[in-house]
Amino acid sequence: MSSSSDRWPKWAVEEVRLAETNPRWLAAGEHLTELLEKRLQPIGVTNVEHIGSTAIPGLPAKPILDIMALVPSYDSLHRIVETLSPEGWNYVPPELDLRPFRRFFVQVDNDKRVAHLHLFLIGEPRYEEQLIFRDALLDRRDWAMAYGQLKVELAERYRHDREAYTRAKEHFIEKILLDRKVKVTRYMTPDLRFPIGQFEHEGQVSAQQRRDWISDIASLPTKLAAAVEGLGRDQLDTPYRPDGWTIRQVTHHIADSHLTCFTRFKLALTEEQPAIRPYYEDRWALLADTAKAPIELSLTLVAALHERWVFLLRSMSEEDYARTFYHPESKKVFRLDTVLGSYSWHGRHHVAHITFLRERMGW
Repeated sequence: MSSSSDRWPKWAVEEVRLAETNPRWLAAGEHLTELLEKRLQPIGVTNVEHIGSTAIPGLPAKPILDIMALVPSYDSLHRIVETLSPEGWNYVPPELDLRPFRRFFVQVDNDKRVAHLHLFLIGEPRYEEQLIFRDALLDRRDWAMAYGQLKVELAERYRHDREAYTRAKEHFIEKILLDRKVKVTRYMTPDLRFPIGQFEHEGQVSAQQRRDWISDIASLPTKLAAAVEGLGRDQLDTPYRPDGWTIRQVTHHIADSHLTCFTRFKLALTEEQPAIRPYYEDRWALLADTAKAPIELSLTLVAALHERWVFLLRSMSEEDYARTFYHPESKKVFRLDTVLGSYSWHGRHHVAHITFLRERMGW
């Protein structure tokens, strides 16, 4: 998507690619389990288990061994990190892992993941759930084959989004656990792409709803400026998610997108259902004025643009908001009142990309 992926190690942005089942995975998992037990038991790590699809004969899988274990507390985490680091293990802190109920390590060889280690506190129910799910697939070949087919379909659909691939498997896993009479522990991992959810609105748009959306448009320049305040160059060039846009690109994208939308409003107000022109926002994000330019240029542009836009929006009548344009890419007709709502959301959506990253990174 952007030139920002070089801000992350290659293994952090790997595509989801499954391999045909390999009978050597079981032996490799057993060997790694024994090795980790030997290394980590003196630090208090116990109950080391090979889980995941590489522990199930006949299943396609990412060629990554998943190992889990228990610890009485995370007080000795620094010793675990020191022990594993020389063997290619990378610690992923909770603010990046986004799963506070575990501590996560990735073993890397030649810039590729080869193993994961999930450390749970003793008594964490997700540890037992992982074991029960693994054993259920070992017991029921039909479940294992259905899970394998699902993984193949999802890997194709979400090849470039590991988090979406993982979330899409949760419903199947929950069904198996419920069949085994397990009370499922739910934890909704945040969707880094849509931190405030996606835009949704049904039915007619009321005058009050329009006023609320116009208020969002009016306040965006201030909220955007606050979101990026105090960030240095390296922080601005940090992607909000692996293989996503940098904060700099997000800021400039808001200016590009909202200027485009303002133009579409004026076209729809002065022409009969004009066909607007789509653009390749991913390609625009790679241009120098988006990827490298100082963000102050777009902060100034957004402030002036939104002042003009809000002046126009507050002057529009019910009939004006009912006017439409045609989007040839989606082949849909859009009313201006609905577009207003989507851009109220769009600004808040991208500001949340920035603020959520700052929260995770402690900036």
